[in-house]
Amino acid sequence: MGILQLSANHRKWIRRLHQRKSREKEGVFIAEGFNALEAAIETACHPILEVVADEDHLESIADILPGDVPVYGCSGSIMEEISTEKTPQGVVVICHRGKFHFPDLERRASDTLLYIDRVSDPGNLGTIMRTAAWFDVRQLILSPSCVDPFNTKAIRASAGTVFGIEIYQSVDPQQIRQFADRTGYSMMAMVPRGGIPPGEWEKGGRNIVLLGQEADGLSEELTEYADRLVSIPGRGNVESLNLSVAAAIILYEIAK
Repeated sequence: MGILQLSANHRKWIRRLHQRKSREKEGVFIAEGFNALEAAIETACHPILEVVADEDHLESIADILPGDVPVYGCSGSIMEEISTEKTPQGVVVICHRGKFHFPDLERRASDTLLYIDRVSDPGNLGTIMRTAAWFDVRQLILSPSCVDPFNTKAIRASAGTVFGIEIYQSVDPQQIRQFADRTGYSMMAMVPRGGIPPGEWEKGGRNIVLLGQEADGLSEELTEYADRLVSIPGRGNVESLNLSVAAAIILYEIAK
């Protein structure tokens, strides 16, 4: 494997990818660490464009990386310059953002889908991706105002599972309702209170689980569209349940 030289312009380009606008323009994103690299190699949703590694990690990545992927070597100080982390892991992976178009989902959709409405916390979104992958839910639909799923915080929280998930972005409530009508999915809205407890609905069929913004929950429009409202009962004096925890509970009930 030949090691390429990382030029000053190339470093500037990588640093620009720290910003959402540049990631979207270029159609790529950054992941960091050896675990992220292994996950990217094992899946095909978001193919690797190139890898940058410092001297301590070049030999390790040579053992697992396909030969056609460009590899750039750099010093520890340059790694600190291009990394998005306070303590760089020594490996930066630049990946193509997989191109998944919502109209195509109808032909390939699994029995359980997640629709995420206006979630702003990248850590929550990443943890939801990780949770979904645990239950083998590999198709995630995002509303237009969601945080970037390729935000580095979201990718870290996903623990590499982002590489195996098809992400459909900027799908508005009307589109998801029309999709459900055409395909026979039941829309299940998670609400803080007033819904039936998990597990007390008739199991089976195809479901779209609707999860809303951390502070305000689902939009009124989505709640009205839903075929059923589901609430997780609690006993403590807490205002709300963390969104990713709610996702885990409802996906577990569906998996049962």
